[in-house]
Amino acid sequence: MTMSEKIIALRRQNCWSQEDLADRLDVSRQSVSKWEGGQAAPTVDKLLELSRLFGVSTDYLLKDELESPEPEANALTEGPVPEPMRQVSLEEAQTFAELKEASARPMALGVALCILSPVCLILLGGLAEIGRMDHARAVTLGLVVLFAFIVPAVAIFVTWGLRLGKYEYFEKETFAAAPGVAELARQRRDAAARRHARQLTVGVCLCVAAAVPLFAAMGADELVVPLFVLGGVGLLLVLVAAGVYLILTASIPWGAYQMLLQEGDYAPERKAPWRRAVAAVYWCAVTAGYLLWSFFTKRWADTWVVWPVAGVLYGAIDAVMRLRRRTR
Repeated sequence: MTMSEKIIALRRQNCWSQEDLADRLDVSRQSVSKWEGGQAAPTVDKLLELSRLFGVSTDYLLKDELESPEPEANALTEGPVPEPMRQVSLEEAQTFAELKEASARPMALGVALCILSPVCLILLGGLAEIGRMDHARAVTLGLVVLFAFIVPAVAIFVTWGLRLGKYEYFEKETFAAAPGVAELARQRRDAAARRHARQLTVGVCLCVAAAVPLFAAMGADELVVPLFVLGGVGLLLVLVAAGVYLILTASIPWGAYQMLLQEGDYAPERKAPWRRAVAAVYWCAVTAGYLLWSFFTKRWADTWVVWPVAGVLYGAIDAVMRLRRRTR
C-alpha cells in the first residue's frame, strides 16, 4: 500500500471526512485531497501529526512494503480504546439491497393508502353539511372506508418493518464494508439513476399540481363553491398520494444504496447519536405545536405552513450545530 492509500484507509477507519482530517491537522481540505491522490506528500511535521493522530508509526506511513500498522508506544496508553466496527459482508449487503428494492412498492402503497383514507369521509361529511346526506350515515360510511384503507396499510408497515428490522444498523451505525460492497451499491445506483430522476420529477410535479383545484375554487360561483371545494380536496389528496407513491418507490431503493456507500444523509458524521436525539425532540415539538395551533384556532387551511418553515429551520439548526462541533 502506498502512503496515500494508507491515509485514506486510516481516515475512513476513524469515520472522518477529508474536511474532518484537515481540521485536525490545521491544513486545507485540498491538501488532504492531494495527499490521498498521490499528488503531494505531507511535510515532516504533518507526517508526525498523522502518525500521532492515527496511532501508527511513521515507518508504516512511509514504507509501502509495511501492510499492517505498527502502533506507536504512546498510542497504547492515550485515550479510550475504540469499539470495533461492525463488519458487513457482500452477501449481507446484497440481501439488504434486494429487500429494500422489494419493499419500495408495498411501503409506498401503504403511505398512499393512508393519504387517501380520509377522502371518502371528507366528501361524505361535506355532503352531510349541505344537507345532501344524513350526517350519521355519512360519518359511519366514511369511517368504514377510512379503516378499510388504514388496516392494510398498517399490515404492510408491520410486515416489512419486521423483515427489515435486523438491518437497522445500516442506517444508524458506522460499519466496515467487505470488498465489493461499494461496487455492488454503485452498480445498482447507476442502473436506477434514470428511473429515480424521472419518478422523483413526476412525483414532485404531482404534489405541486395538487393545489390547483383549490385555487380554481376561489373563482367559482358562490353557489357551487362548497361542492367544488369538496371535490378539490379529494382530488388534492389523490394527486398527493400518486406523487408520494412515485417519490417513495424511487427514494427507498436509492436510500439503501446511500446506506451501503455511507454517503449523503448516511455518511458516518451524520450518524452521530446527538443528531438523532436532536431530530427526534425537534420534530416531536413541531408536531405538538402544529396540532395545538390547529385545534385551538381551527385554521387547518393555514397551519400547514408550519411544515415548510420547520423543514428550513431544521436545516439551519443542523448546519449551525455541525459548525460548532467542528470548531471545537
